[in-house]
Amino acid sequence: MQQAAMPGQESAAVECIGLSKVYEGRIAALNDLTLTVPRGAAFGLLGENGAGKSTLVRLLLGFLFPTSGLVHVLGETNVARAHPRIGYVHERPLFEARFTGRQYLKYFAELSGFWGRENERRVQSALEQVGLRAVADRKVGGYSKGMLQRLAIGQALLTDPDLLILDEVTSGIDAGSQWELRRMIAELSRQGKTLLLCSHYLAEVEALCDTVAILRKGRLVLSGAVSRLLRQRDLVEITLAGDQRAEEIVAALNLSEQVIEARENVLRLPAAAQQEILAALLAASIPIHALNPLTQTLEEVYVRATHADADAEAAVPEPL
Repeated sequence: MQQAAMPGQESAAVECIGLSKVYEGRIAALNDLTLTVPRGAAFGLLGENGAGKSTLVRLLLGFLFPTSGLVHVLGETNVARAHPRIGYVHERPLFEARFTGRQYLKYFAELSGFWGRENERRVQSALEQVGLRAVADRKVGGYSKGMLQRLAIGQALLTDPDLLILDEVTSGIDAGSQWELRRMIAELSRQGKTLLLCSHYLAEVEALCDTVAILRKGRLVLSGAVSRLLRQRDLVEITLAGDQRAEEIVAALNLSEQVIEARENVLRLPAAAQQEILAALLAASIPIHALNPLTQTLEEVYVRATHADADAEAAVPEPL
């Protein structure tokens, strides 16, 4: 009997509810994780080494089984059934150096059940997608690290997957190859692929992903749309026109309690105080050059979230 779909499952590529994984020795790699990856999202999974990212990926692929909780992948409770629709690029993929790039992809296409003309079509399509058509008949042993990473992505694309899991794909390669890979990943996102990107490069995740989750010690400490998280600092910057001194204006209008920072001709203030301060400046006929909401980088979001979680953990008293 087929299990009924979970609420929201139809629109989710991945859904975890109360997911925990405890290894032998009572080490909790994941602890009560509830997380949703929407279909079509470019989703960044962040966390330090040991945060639980690799364990989560292995659970999604069915290489591990949860200790408790539920996990659905592309609507399947038995995640092995979703394998034909998942592409996976390991952090350290292995290659047979004697193969050419074309032979390598042809072999894996055969393992996926594609033969004859369909095999050729899929291999050619993958080579074109990852930009390796010109070197397809060179031995893999002569490929650069960046070319090997592109070949690994090509292998993952052979089945035209709905979900593509990319684990540290730009790690350890030169800046030019990183740029090429990021451009390729962005194009896959534009095509509507659901991407799960594990990366330590926060600027890369900020550029490529629309949604992120931050794990720490197996727990989810923060998740949400990147655009929302970057605005969460909730500050506004007002630039005064001309050569007006912000400190003098703040003192003259008695605004020191509302303004966080005043330097040169710039005021920084909480967004909640924006209307009150604008009204005061207008009443005093003080001209304004610009008003902009302040954002933060994903790196700042990550550091704040993980440090806050660590501080909260340290504040919990030890059991007697």
